[in-house]
Amino acid sequence: MTLVIDIGNTRIKWGSARSGELGATGNALHIESMDSAMDSLFSASPETVDDVLVSNVMGEAAASELAERLNDRYAVKPRYVATAAEGFGVRCSYADPAQLGVDRWVAMIAAYRLAGGAVCVIDAGTAVTFDAVDPAGRHLGGLIFAGPRIIAAALDRGTEQIGATAAAPARPQGLELLGTETDAAVGHGAMLGLAAALDAAVTAVSAELGAAPMVLLTGGDAAPVRAWLETKAELRPDLVLEGLAFMAGHGG
Repeated sequence: MTLVIDIGNTRIKWGSARSGELGATGNALHIESMDSAMDSLFSASPETVDDVLVSNVMGEAAASELAERLNDRYAVKPRYVATAAEGFGVRCSYADPAQLGVDRWVAMIAAYRLAGGAVCVIDAGTAVTFDAVDPAGRHLGGLIFAGPRIIAAALDRGTEQIGATAAAPARPQGLELLGTETDAAVGHGAMLGLAAALDAAVTAVSAELGAAPMVLLTGGDAAPVRAWLETKAELRPDLVLEGLAFMAGHGG
């Protein structure tokens, strides 16, 4: 059995994988305590693990702690995925593939497999990323946005009398889109601007390809972002774990 782990900017996600398919999953916030999140991971992990495949965007400290705990629990060493120029049918557009976040790379591999052709991947978390892959597996490039929480927090820090504002969970209809108090004005503005930009990106890709790609949406804020999109998007909350499971089952 393979244990697949995604160490993101705010959460650790994990799952079991067999024959390239993802099984049971779990997750824990690490933004306040990496130790506590690791405790949650290992309390939920299976008794026996033969292999561990990891996507990590949190750097060497998180990698070292995970390696130590895996050695103590299973006497196995984790294998860390790195973005490559080409792999599993997908070709990276970056001149230096190492500059493309490994979570984006793994999500694209999973998405291309699921779509069986052209696909756009939106990962809505602390930051919101957008990547497009054409029918032949060529990565067309991507975009990185501040997430709605970051936008609202930036306004709180950079202006007077706004205060902390939560992102709106659903898109209002008609003129209710316009806020009649500061919280709504900021929250709606953050989500509307992000959703409009994502819709425009999908439209640009569709025009270039001559057909609408599948759009897959993942990340902690995926559900509220989808509620604001005009583009039809399928929720895949564990897309990075799905990619890791596929890679583990196919020589990754």
